[in-house]
Formats: sequence, C-alpha cells, structure tokens
Amino acid sequence: MSNSTTSRPIIDVLPLIENQKVGKFWTALFSVSWLVAFLDGFDLQVISFAGRYLKQSFDLTNTELGTLGTVGVVGTLLGGIVIGYLGDRIGRKPAIVVSVAGFGIFMVLVAFAQNYPQLVLLRLVTGLFVGGALPPVWALVSEFAPIRLRSTSVVIVMVGYSIGSASGGPLSNLLIPRFGWQSVFLVGGAASLLVLAAVVPALPESVKFLAQKGLAPDRIKRTLLRVRPGLSLPDDATYVVGTDVVERKQFTPVALFRGRLAVLTTLVWASYFCSATVVFYLTFWGPILNEQIGFSVSAAATLAAGTSAAGALGQVLIGRFIDRRGAGTIAIMPLLAVPCLLVIGFVHLSALAYVFVLLLSNVFIIGGHGGVIGISGIFYRPAIRANGAGWATSVSKLGAMLGPWLAGVLLDHGLSAQGTFFVFAVFPVVMMTALLVLGRFQRRLPATADGSLSPVTAAADGATDVTRPPREETTAAG
Repeated sequence: MSNSTTSRPIIDVLPLIENQKVGKFWTALFSVSWLVAFLDGFDLQVISFAGRYLKQSFDLTNTELGTLGTVGVVGTLLGGIVIGYLGDRIGRKPAIVVSVAGFGIFMVLVAFAQNYPQLVLLRLVTGLFVGGALPPVWALVSEFAPIRLRSTSVVIVMVGYSIGSASGGPLSNLLIPRFGWQSVFLVGGAASLLVLAAVVPALPESVKFLAQKGLAPDRIKRTLLRVRPGLSLPDDATYVVGTDVVERKQFTPVALFRGRLAVLTTLVWASYFCSATVVFYLTFWGPILNEQIGFSVSAAATLAAGTSAAGALGQVLIGRFIDRRGAGTIAIMPLLAVPCLLVIGFVHLSALAYVFVLLLSNVFIIGGHGGVIGISGIFYRPAIRANGAGWATSVSKLGAMLGPWLAGVLLDHGLSAQGTFFVFAVFPVVMMTALLVLGRFQRRLPATADGSLSPVTAAADGATDVTRPPREETTAAG
C-alpha cells in the first residue's frame, strides 16, 4: 500500500452520525421518506377498498378476488429481493427512485385494465416496485439515525405507510361512486410520480453505505456537512464505519446466516411472516368482512380506514420502547391481539362493541407489525442491510400472500366472516414466541454488534483518527 494512502486522515462516520442534532437535514430526510411510505401504503392497499367494485366489474369469485390481492403481494416479494439487492449494490437513493417511478407508472396502467388477466399482471408488476421501495428507505433512515433512535426512525416512517393505507378508504368513498374504480388508481399513480420531484433533490445517499463500500469520499463529505453544519473535514480524508473494512464481494443470501445471524435472521423472518399474514388478511378483506357483518359499503370502508389509523397509533406507542428495551418488547402487541381476535370470532357483538374491539385489535396487530419492520434490518452491517431488510420483507410476503388467499378459501367453503378471525388468531401466538426469544438473544449481543442495545462509544465531535492502521480491502462477506 502506498505511503500516500497510509498518510491520509481516517474519519469514522459513526460518531458523526451518533452525535448529530435534529435539524433541517433530519426534517427533509424524514419528510420525504414518510411521504414515500405513505404512497407505498396507499398504492398497495387501495385495491382492498376498490375490491367490491372490481368484483362486480370483472364478475370475480371470492377466491379470484383473494388471488388478486395475493398476486400483488407476490410482486412485493420479488421486489424486496431484487430492489433490496439493487440498494446494496448501487445505493439506497437510486433504488428508491426506481421504485417510486415504477409503482407510479404501473398504478396508472392498472386503471386501463380491460380484463382479469390484465389486472392480475399489472398488479404483479406494481407490487414489484411497491415491495422494493421500503427496504432501501428503512436502510437509509436507520443509517442516518443514532442508536437511541434507530428502530424508532423506521417506525416513524411506517406510520406514514399506515396512514397511507388508511387514506384509501375515504378517498375511495369520495371518488369511486362518482368516477369509477379506475379513479383511485389514477390518483395514486399520479401522486407517486409527482413525489419524484422531492425524492431526487432531497434524499441523500447513506454515508455508511458509501464508506463501507469505499466510494465517493467527496460525496460523503458533502452529506456529512449537511448532517453536521460547520464541521471541519479534510479534503483528502478516508471514511470508514467503525472498525469495518471496505467490502467488495457481491452479496449472497448466505451472508444473512453467518455466525449469530443464523439465529437472528430466522427469528426475524418467523415473526415477520406471522405478522404479515394477519395484517394482510385484515387490510385486504377488511371492507368486505365489515359488509358481511352488517355495515353499509361506505361505513365498512371508513371502518377499515380507521383500523389502519389505529395501527399507526400502535406503531407510535411501541416505537420508543424497542430502542430502549429491545425486540422482545414488541411481543406484548401480539399477546394483546389474540384475545381481541378470539372475542370477535366467538362472541356475538353489537355494532359499537365490534368497532371498539376491531380498532383495539388493529392497534396491537399493526403496531406489532411496525415494530417488527423496525428491527428487520438493524442486525446487519451497512454493506448488506438493504439486502437483509429486503429478504426479511420478501419472506414476510409469503405470509402476506397466505392471508388474503386463505381468507378467500375459508369464506368460499362456508366459514362466516366472524369465524375467520378465530382462525387467524393462531399467527400472533407464534409471532409472540419468536419475538420473546429474539429479545433475549438481542440483550446478549456485544456492544460492537449491529443491533446491540449498547450505545456507540465515540468522541463527541467525531474527530479524525490518524493513528488507525490503513484502510483494508476485502473480498470476504464476513
């Protein structure tokens, strides 16, 4: 290694991120990320509010309608893997831009579907981009957040997703009776394309990603000066992430199961799968189940929107506890969800009581889901974080596919709307068990491990460390 390389000052980006203050940079980052998540939630879930109209327009059975919901989730599964890989390959920001542009364009095209096969194909491709947007967004916000706000940052963004999901109800009530089911897809697609005007200039690239890849020191410097205005950084600095070496090897899924990650990844995937099964069952079938239980079309859609808003409240409630007490804290949410689902499944409730228990169950179900999302990428180092979150999301989509499909099959075979709630109470039990084990494992992680509950110990000003050995390069994905 040349002397010119060894003499360069070496700057660790971790303490610079850890000791930042909330200001204009954070406001812009979270506002745009929140908006992307809002549109992502709207674009994925609006089909549940348009479902009864699609069923009438295309003369669909319950199973066909459930399959339409499932095929969109198949797309999100593929998108989480493909665009998650892209996020770790060329950067978080390009992956987000591609995703937002993609789901905006194909949402518009859904409105022009002429038959069921076209509708299925367009929802599949739309889902690919919808599923690809969130993993790089989660990676980006968590990599700019200090440890004390790491999971909370992701949960805040996911509140936007829940509110976006909820907004489909009132918007469908407003638009579809007047302009047809196509109107909500046109509005969602057009709004997504407009958001690109904010995404491109406002979102930065992750400095942790760039530093661990050994890329673009000038770009890192410019971004760090946005994070910490007035900071003095030398022009010839080499940037690193803690003690990590520069990583050049391409990602393979095996990296998610090396060492302690074998346990962590398995537990995250199990809890995420079970959570997604229940969440997507409720969000896709919610309006139709509410109708079958006795509510009018508009009241059923409004109630379904209210459940998403209740879920956003649950996400806010659990968010701060995750960073302080760990992943095991999330287990309280599925624990409390189980009796709510059983009450709806077994007890004949008045309309008011049903609304109350349904909203309460969604506080716990969607709140717990947001908590799992918040931890889905924190256990992986920056070089594979978007892949880690993307694969976790894609595995969860297996559950998200199971939920709408299973409910459709149960309904077609004679089970009542109430009875489906009883069946789906099984999944939060498994989720709770996985989270309790995950929480115990997380508490035993060393302070230097990604996902540890211990704070980073570093100089307050993130001073340049010129005494470190020279930067190394490796082809190991260790």
